[in-house]
Amino acid sequence: MTQERTYSIKCPKCGAEQSVELYDAINVAESPLLKDELLSNRINAVVCDECGFDFRVDKSLLYHDPELGVLIYLLPENGYSEAEGEAEFVRSIEILNSSLPDSVSSPEVHLVGRREELIERIFLLEDGLDERIIEYIKYMVYSKNMEQVNPLTKTLLFNVQDSDDENLCFVIQDVETRQLEGMLQYNRDAYVAFEEMFDEDEQTATLLEMFPGPFISARRLVLKDAQPGSSGSAA
Repeated sequence: MTQERTYSIKCPKCGAEQSVELYDAINVAESPLLKDELLSNRINAVVCDECGFDFRVDKSLLYHDPELGVLIYLLPENGYSEAEGEAEFVRSIEILNSSLPDSVSSPEVHLVGRREELIERIFLLEDGLDERIIEYIKYMVYSKNMEQVNPLTKTLLFNVQDSDDENLCFVIQDVETRQLEGMLQYNRDAYVAFEEMFDEDEQTATLLEMFPGPFISARRLVLKDAQPGSSGSAA
């Protein structure tokens, strides 16, 4: 269900405090207009009563599309280490599962760390694509183009709107400024070939080993591989 809660927040410009209603969860079947608000960056947006500054509160958010069977949990990566984020995710899923009737199976919940990744995952799942294969493609792009797409400062986002029958499109975004800086195209036939390859038991295990979850992210994997003492992953 769609859930709101009152929070006490501080304006990042003038420091004034105020109480605001923010969304903890949105169900787009119950509240379809909230999907448009999310896509236009207006979910959990606040205007300061004191100075009029308009800003967005980056907080955890559960996105639920029951018609498509999609559940995505946004846990902003700022303020959390990866281990802390995963622990918070597990606690949240335990609370979610405890609220389900015994006759209802626990749903698959996707975990993302940035608002842009939430929107990317929504479009990706709506388009019927496999998120692990998309991240595998990103992993190869990162690994072969470290100078142009350095994961320390750049992230790749799947762009469903500009993808077509021939090519999948990815945009390059600066992590700090969130500005879009370029676009890459990847042949859709290659995606289909990976889909067929990873349908085999042995190869499926390899893909799951690379991206076990709960964060399924090529950028996180490449950064982890680059850490001293890491054994790396085979692509």
